[in-house]
Amino acid sequence: MIASDYTVCALATLMFNEPKDEGILGATACGLVIRNRVLAGWESQNWLAVIQNHDKYATEPERVLRLGDHIRDDYFRRCLAIATNIFEGRERDITCGALRYCRLDQASEKFVNTIVRPTRINPENGATEQIHPRVATIGKRQYFK
Repeated sequence: MIASDYTVCALATLMFNEPKDEGILGATACGLVIRNRVLAGWESQNWLAVIQNHDKYATEPERVLRLGDHIRDDYFRRCLAIATNIFEGRERDITCGALRYCRLDQASEKFVNTIVRPTRINPENGATEQIHPRVATIGKRQYFK
């Protein structure tokens, strides 16, 4: 095993632990948000630190991650294959570069007040725009820059 294998397994485990109501698409989106955060320089572009701190930016409370069975569990094997593609930059970004996401009906007041609602005035045209624009909807989750 090499270091990148460990990182891919950690990413697949995080994806595997996403709520299953969005299926493999939701798990893929979670992994892509992690990649977007790494590319944006979060946690000094350290994949494992971004994965470890994922729940710090989540709207749901922290959770205990369940380990997937790479031999008997088809869903975990799919997460592992997609995590490999995400880590190697081969997976198309269905989140449009999102850095945050939530189900709006379950979002904390803090998330809504810091991510969903804040606006600013565009100095070029005077229009009001979102600070963290909504860039995608995947299932019941909304994705923000």
